[in-house]
Amino acid sequence: MTLKSSPHLPDGLLLPPELAASHMQIVLGSRSPRRRDLLSAAVGADRLICLPPAASEEAGFDGLRHDWAIRDQLQQILETKHRDVLAQLPSQPWFDPHCPPVVVVADTTVVAGTQDGLREVCGQPDPSQHGADVRDWLTRLLAGKIHKVHTAVMASCGQQRTSQIVTTEVEFVPLNDTQIDWYVKSGEPLGKAGGYAIQGLAAAFVHRVSGSLTTVIGLPLLETLQLIRIVSQSR
Repeated sequence: MTLKSSPHLPDGLLLPPELAASHMQIVLGSRSPRRRDLLSAAVGADRLICLPPAASEEAGFDGLRHDWAIRDQLQQILETKHRDVLAQLPSQPWFDPHCPPVVVVADTTVVAGTQDGLREVCGQPDPSQHGADVRDWLTRLLAGKIHKVHTAVMASCGQQRTSQIVTTEVEFVPLNDTQIDWYVKSGEPLGKAGGYAIQGLAAAFVHRVSGSLTTVIGLPLLETLQLIRIVSQSR
C-alpha cells in the first residue's frame, strides 16, 4: 500500500494547524513501509524521519493465552522499541537536543480465539516455514471467524510520553483449501502480523471490519495524530 499526499494539498494537512505550520520533526521508529506511508501521508514527507530500532529481535508471545497478558507483553515490546530509538537520537547529525523531535513507535499483533476459550497470537510467520504457519492460522483460527488486531502506539517528545493500544475486530469469510493455497503462494503473508495484509490480496477474505482499518494495516492514524498532538504541546 502506497499513500501519497496530494500535490494540491499542503503537507501535514491532518495535523492541527499550529503543528502543521511548525518545523516539528517526527521520527518513526519502524521498519514497516506501511507505517511509513500512512504517517508520511498524514504529516508530510518533509518532516518525517524513519529511524528503525537497531535491534531486530523482539520478545514473543509464547505461552500467553489471556488478553491481559498479551496486551501487557505488547506494551513491553513497545517500550523496548522506544528506548532503542531514543538511544540512537544523539548520534544523528540532524538531532538538536534543544528542539527534540516527536518519536513514534508501534507494534501490531493478531489475536484469535480458540475452542478452549483462550487466545492465540498469530505473529509474523517464520520465513523458513511461512506457508505452514499461514495455512495453519487461516484454517484453524481466522477463516470464517472473528479475530482481533491490537496495535500499540507510543509518542514522546522530550520528557513527555503517552501511549495507547487500539483494537479492531476483523471477520474473515470461510475459505477453502484452494483459496488458502493461492494466498500462501502469493508471498504476501511474509513479514505480516497474522500472515496477511488487509490492504492487499487478503482484502478478498474480509467480511467485516469493526474499528479502525489503519490499526489493522499497522498504525491507527487517528489515535497516532492525537498522541502526537498531546506530546508536542511540551515543545
